[in-house]
Amino acid sequence: MAALGAASLSGDDTGLPEEELALLERARALIPRLAKRASATTAARNLPPETIAEYREAGILRILQPRRFGGLQGRFSLFSRIVEELTFGCASSAWVYAVLAEHQWIIAQYPEQAQIDVWGDDPLAVASSSLAPRAPATPVKGGWRLSGRYSFSSGCDYAQWAILGAFLGETGDPRHIAYLLVPLAEVEIVDDWQVLGLAGTGSKSLIARDVFVPEHRCVMVSDLFAGTPPGAQVHPDYPVVRAPRGFLVSHSLPPVAISLGRRALDIVCRDLSTRLSRGVTKMAESEVVQMTIGEAAAAIDAATLSLHYGRDASTDAVSSGRKITEAEALRARRDMVYAQHQIGWAMERLCELSGARWVYDSDPLQEIRRDVMTILTHHAASRAAAFAPYGKMLLRRSN
Repeated sequence: MAALGAASLSGDDTGLPEEELALLERARALIPRLAKRASATTAARNLPPETIAEYREAGILRILQPRRFGGLQGRFSLFSRIVEELTFGCASSAWVYAVLAEHQWIIAQYPEQAQIDVWGDDPLAVASSSLAPRAPATPVKGGWRLSGRYSFSSGCDYAQWAILGAFLGETGDPRHIAYLLVPLAEVEIVDDWQVLGLAGTGSKSLIARDVFVPEHRCVMVSDLFAGTPPGAQVHPDYPVVRAPRGFLVSHSLPPVAISLGRRALDIVCRDLSTRLSRGVTKMAESEVVQMTIGEAAAAIDAATLSLHYGRDASTDAVSSGRKITEAEALRARRDMVYAQHQIGWAMERLCELSGARWVYDSDPLQEIRRDVMTILTHHAASRAAAFAPYGKMLLRRSN
């Protein structure tokens, strides 16, 4: 692990409320169990049922769920720290946790009746998703009809609902994108998850065939990013529900890549500290090796510190109840996308140092590299989606 002088894997525990510290400790207790099951998780291309059961038993899936429905109504920073820590056991398991637990926040932003639909009879219900709008919804009396194939629905085998992106107006117009809430029992799960990395996430495709979606099971993406969703009126005492989506969501999935970078650095340092090149040269005594390790460590530490600082700052800002500015939201995304690509850069350097060993399926560095490569294809790591809006804002200000 990169040496940050922190009290724990995900930051300094000093001053944490007792209830948050207790949840963190329960999550940390899962790390060795996830690690023990990691290879089986990858081979099965899905999380084992016991992992989800342990998440439920630990109570960590309910951190962002409102108190009204039995949740903990907690801070986003606690949820994000748990994502970061679980990755040290199994990246796929941490990714699915991040998806299912963060979607409790999205559900809490829907109209009241939609939340009752989800949690009224089953307070433990969770949702998977496929958020990119892949099809238009057809307006009908009382709601919409939705058809289409929705990919990358991580954790769908363990969810009761799906959050699906759709156009409610002209296709391609971002002002008309909505998230529609659909029972998973009404869609087909297609096992097409044969992939490069994050293989254990079970991110299968969902097929909706003329599914009826009542009008109350809809939230406009523009409202989520503006911090003005219907759920803000349902939970007036929960500031996270009023936070612009772009300000907090950047600390949801990126911790997985950043923790993977720290794991990779540990692996390479342990290996090269005693390794001989061609059976002759001590690699740890090579200035080139030392310099490359130092550069990779700097990139990984910078990414980690950016995550920790940004996460704490955004949580403090949301907890204060003040209005979050567009610039703050754009910067949060910029920083976390940049941080993830720093991890990608460091991974290339570390694998180059490791030599041919990492190409073996049995080498732990190989799966980490595949996972990082896969993460960097996700919209949460898109440089165009993060840097262009930030650059545009700076240029507009300078005009």
